[in-house]
Amino acid sequence: MQTRSRIKILAASVAAALAQMAYADSGVGVDTVMGNAMNPRPINTTTRGGAIDAEGMGTREPAARTPTGQMYNMPLAPTEEINTSAGGWEYFGHVEAGLLGVSGDKGARDFKRYKDVDGGLYVDSFGVTANDKKSANFFEASGGGVGKDDQFYSVQFGRYNDWRVRGFYNETPHVFTSTYRNLWNGTGTSSLTLNNASGLIPAGGGVSAAATDTNIGTVALATPYSELGLVRKKGGARFDMDLTGEWKMFASYSDEKRKGARPFGMVSGGGGGTGGVEIPESIDYNTHDFLAGLQFADRLTSVNLSISASLFRNNVSTMSVQNPMFLAASAATGTTTDPLARYDLYPDNNFYNLKGEFARSLPDFYKGRLTGVVSLSRMSQNDALLASTPVAGTAFGGVAAAAAVAAGAFTAAVPAVGAIPTVAGGQWDTTASLSKQNAGARINTKLIDLGISLQPLDKLDVKGKVRHYETDNATEYWACNPLTGQWGRVINEGSGAALLNANNNNNNNPAYASSAAATTAINAAACNVAAVKALGIVGSAGNVNIRNIPYEYKQTNYTLGADYRLSRTVSVNANYEREAYERKHRERTDTWEDKFKFGYVNRGLEDATLRLSAEHDRRRGSTYNPDPYDEFYSASLTAAPTAAGTNVTSWIHINSLQRKFDLADRDQNIFNARLNYMLQQNLDAGVSLQIKDAKYPDSAYGRNDHQKQNSLNFDLNWQPSNEMSVYGYYSFQDGRMKQKGLQQNACVIGNTYNFWSDGSVSTAAQTAAQALAGVTLVGASTVTAANFASLCGTAADLSPLYPSSRSWTMTQTDHNDVFGLGLKYDLGHSKLDLDYTFTAGTTGISYTYNAAALGLATSGAPTAAQLTTLGLIGSGFSNLKFTQHVFSAGLSIPMNKTTALRLLYRYEGGKIRDWHYDGVAGNPTPAANQQTYLDSGPQDYKVNAVGVLLHFKI
Repeated sequence: MQTRSRIKILAASVAAALAQMAYADSGVGVDTVMGNAMNPRPINTTTRGGAIDAEGMGTREPAARTPTGQMYNMPLAPTEEINTSAGGWEYFGHVEAGLLGVSGDKGARDFKRYKDVDGGLYVDSFGVTANDKKSANFFEASGGGVGKDDQFYSVQFGRYNDWRVRGFYNETPHVFTSTYRNLWNGTGTSSLTLNNASGLIPAGGGVSAAATDTNIGTVALATPYSELGLVRKKGGARFDMDLTGEWKMFASYSDEKRKGARPFGMVSGGGGGTGGVEIPESIDYNTHDFLAGLQFADRLTSVNLSISASLFRNNVSTMSVQNPMFLAASAATGTTTDPLARYDLYPDNNFYNLKGEFARSLPDFYKGRLTGVVSLSRMSQNDALLASTPVAGTAFGGVAAAAAVAAGAFTAAVPAVGAIPTVAGGQWDTTASLSKQNAGARINTKLIDLGISLQPLDKLDVKGKVRHYETDNATEYWACNPLTGQWGRVINEGSGAALLNANNNNNNNPAYASSAAATTAINAAACNVAAVKALGIVGSAGNVNIRNIPYEYKQTNYTLGADYRLSRTVSVNANYEREAYERKHRERTDTWEDKFKFGYVNRGLEDATLRLSAEHDRRRGSTYNPDPYDEFYSASLTAAPTAAGTNVTSWIHINSLQRKFDLADRDQNIFNARLNYMLQQNLDAGVSLQIKDAKYPDSAYGRNDHQKQNSLNFDLNWQPSNEMSVYGYYSFQDGRMKQKGLQQNACVIGNTYNFWSDGSVSTAAQTAAQALAGVTLVGASTVTAANFASLCGTAADLSPLYPSSRSWTMTQTDHNDVFGLGLKYDLGHSKLDLDYTFTAGTTGISYTYNAAALGLATSGAPTAAQLTTLGLIGSGFSNLKFTQHVFSAGLSIPMNKTTALRLLYRYEGGKIRDWHYDGVAGNPTPAANQQTYLDSGPQDYKVNAVGVLLHFKI
């Protein structure tokens, strides 16, 4: 009995140690408990092969229960096979290994995701525990899936109540697709070259777009499927030591490596590009996490001080790709796209944090407790920037002169303007064409959190809290070429550009002989913001990006709550919270949300416990400015257009009635209920319900109407005897979300727009076809220099740019069901485990729109193709569906005191229906624009796994 008690204490100590180790990991809850798909539960070396402990808590008949009425989980019996070494160490352990046979669609993405289950020799798990009761030293190690991509290991050793060291290592595979047609060599590296066997030539060989489109499609169909994925490997260690009875210290380090590839969309050409193709983005990341700290605790006070750092390193900072697509010669440069596309991938970046936590009990002040947290962080990256294009000699707008901006002296705020020396053209292929050589990005954060709880009455608890968090964004980049004085960006390796020139309508700039002369004046201002503004030149567009937007915010939360006990078993609670945001460079400077929550708990109902809560949230804010970003676009550098015939669409960035859902007014109600009921002494039932409804009352466009999410869950737990336990559950969730948008039309100064009864808009008089179809004129609007911002900037029936007839709505509905059933039965001569899970999800998407208004159908006489488009209105798109069945069975048969035979069977099957991938497998180039789909999407799968394992006790 002493041995059994000691083992139980050891098991509890190990569990407590593991819980304390949680803070060693960068992602809490990820690496604190080791396991994989074959070992979903932690490996416990202190128990006896899954046998129930007849003397443990919870094994009485009828089942023992917690003070709140829940049945205890069946405790496992501690091991009886304890060995003693010559040195007095007691140790025990196990190894479980055998053979697995796997058949079916074992290569399918959804089967392989996050697990590595394949046939052959398989070491399922091992574990060893040892301790020396004289010295209080201990050692424990465990692991599983040896040699697989989901293997895991854990070790810890030390001296009880003195010091301990824990180390861990695990791997997790993540398969993104198993149906990828890879046209490149070098996947996972910094250089992707077209597969020689494919016959594809960089830049399409300069032949033609049509020929290249045909060639890519032919090669893709002939390319077999392959897999794109990564393996996450993470290892680390933590050291803890009790310095005194009150002081402790800890330190930890972990390294996470992720290596592989995933699909990534590559586009070439100006503007939105010409076609696109999915390339394999190389992934080779390292994240180093450091943590160290001190802890102090006495009877009244506890203090935690910690410092941490997370250093992300990308071993493929720049990836080059041989581009198979053909592009016509650029009107700006006279060249086709460079055959080598470059991607500046995620930069190396650093995160540092200093945190202090304080708690103080106030026993003589209403049994109070005071808490506080102060945290300071910095995130930064200083990546070396790439030149806009590798193509030597690239020039735009014929600019071959450099502005006098001395090296290292660039400033868009107060630059020096001097003479303009002449240099060779093509000043975009070196980093000297950038306003800075490195990113210099930095965001600092501060957190202060203060709380107090009091018990002014025996039956009343009150608590208050103030939390303030803020960010300071010190990142700045101006998009101006100091060599040429040009504002904007060269895109897609120089095959396109978004540059600020003078407006090509000379009437906008009468002081200049031509638009070219006005453009020269802009460039001659040498990246000086004030100088460009002083020119008063009307630019070519109002939406050219000229600098980054340094988003930052302050968030303050005030919380006040109370809990009042009406009786020994009944209590009510109330909570009020105000969440206030102060933002920079957002549509609303300030938002505030008031949250009211009320709860009721009754633990005194006959054989039942009831918990209810209701919450009402109301978010409002300052005046909504739909477009606060002018200062970051070319509209802020140049004058507004005035000349007739000028297209002013780019000066209007958004419909003024559009609302972003994170800033919009919102009313939200949430109701929660949970009932636990003891149907019999050994049978529990539970029901939980959540009803959530959010409404956006001021959002004419954007997320609007009601967003609903309702959940219902039933669960059963039956323990008919100490040898058997059965569980079952069913969960249902239903959601609905609605959005409204508007497709732009046009806005040209001097034009009169006619609005017709079928919703269409034109600048022409009524046509014969319209007259025949009975389409009549509803109204008209004329755009002028004085009214274009107001007339075209807001959705209305007679708005030229945002006519309400061109509105569309999208409604998304989600329905999810999960059913589970399990059995554990100790037959005496063997132990049986059965588990089954069924998951089903359906997403429906429906659209409404006026096809005639959008130019998709001819009023009165739609063509056959247009009728097909009309058929998509409403629920014309099929539902997205996912179903999955997972069944596992295990039978453990003891052969002797140290050996047991375990037989296992696992079935997993899934079906996926996603219309986005329909037809891709047979036709990867459906259009004639070189648009190529190399990922054919997820597959249905059925996989059976059978295993015969031997469990050896040490």
